Amino acid sequence: MSAILTEPVAKGDKLMFMLHGEEGGMKTGIFEYTLEAKEDGPVKVDGKLVMTVINAE
Repeated sequence: MSAILTEPVAKGDKLMFMLHGEEGGMKTGIFEYTLEAKEDGPVKVDGKLVMTVINAE
């Protein structure tokens, strides 16, 4: 898995990677989700978020 970080991260910081959908937003490929919004919301499988937490190295 890889991600583009837009802020500095210190060694040991925890990073949460969560899969979000491309549903209901106004622009394809643009992350439009905000808390409580329905656009580009988190993906759930069997009612559980698709996510993982890692420590920065």
